[in-house]
Amino acid sequence: MAADEKRRGDRDSEFGEAVVAGSGERPEPGDIVIDPDTNIAPEPLVGDDASTPLEEEEPEGNIPPCPLWAMKARRHTQWHLLASSERHARLRLVLGGGNETLYVIDDGRHHATIGRRVASLPGVCEYCLIGRVSREQLAALQDGLSPLRSAFDQAAELTLCGVAEEEDVASSNIFDVARYNSADEIPIDYRPGSPALRLSDDLEITVD
Repeated sequence: MAADEKRRGDRDSEFGEAVVAGSGERPEPGDIVIDPDTNIAPEPLVGDDASTPLEEEEPEGNIPPCPLWAMKARRHTQWHLLASSERHARLRLVLGGGNETLYVIDDGRHHATIGRRVASLPGVCEYCLIGRVSREQLAALQDGLSPLRSAFDQAAELTLCGVAEEEDVASSNIFDVARYNSADEIPIDYRPGSPALRLSDDLEITVD
């Protein structure tokens, strides 16, 4: 925390800085998180006083900002970059309720990205768990053939994401906190069925 406070104190402009994933520094709104292990382009996506819906010109109502931004940023197919003739129907679903609530958005014609809220450090950061499933796996979840508690058991690219917050600024600065090779590696407190945690400190970034 001391390093983060020093870095914030050293800022002399409104522009962000580059933060290397795994360095232990918590990104601030406006920063760009650089991860040498992925091919995902860094996207700070911070507006002056309002966030962008990742250029899709959509109302953001049924899915909370934290999982919505993280799912959009980490999915493979960016809908707003497709030619109009190639655009598929967009998905914005909320499955289940309470501690089993699962959020879903499209990821191309054959896949979807799922997410759930995991924890929050009020006024600083929210965390969510996301993964990628096939449309067939999604249909099984929708039809009740697969329980929502097991949604991430069949998902790929399991990632715990953080979305930085700042008072009076709605930001969508997204960074990876941890990645899991299988659902067995996901802490029980982060899985569907567990209540969202209220934190008193940042979660440790383990991505390297």
